Amino acid sequence: MARGFAAALAMLVLAGCATTGGSSSSSAINSFKPGVTTVADAEAALGQPFQATKLPDGTQQLQYVTKVNSLAQDSTPTTGSSIPKHQQTTVSTMLSFDQNGHFIRAWSNSKTNSANNGPTDLGHLNQGDINRGTGG
Repeated sequence: MARGFAAALAMLVLAGCATTGGSSSSSAINSFKPGVTTVADAEAALGQPFQATKLPDGTQQLQYVTKVNSLAQDSTPTTGSSIPKHQQTTVSTMLSFDQNGHFIRAWSNSKTNSANNGPTDLGHLNQGDINRGTGG
């Protein structure tokens, strides 16, 4: 039974390291050609966007969000255990299309957060986080 539990735990940990989107998305986006690739082409390659926005000038923007789970760069374990720390990187990619639905350009930004919130990873309070009543 212990072996079955260990195998199940190992599969769970490996599944947690899987990516959603990732390099196939960036290689597809790199293949998009301005003035040639259409909104339909982008959606066929990347799936439905997280958000689609039609701007007043007739241009359109598609937003895709990708989350990648990986081991943290420092190999210190999570507080109170021997499990290595994980981090999650969220990549937001915007695709811009002209009034005719042809690709103009793409840009991305990313943010990495620790996926382990142990006692030493909880952060800190700011002055505005504490509500002091005036009484009365």
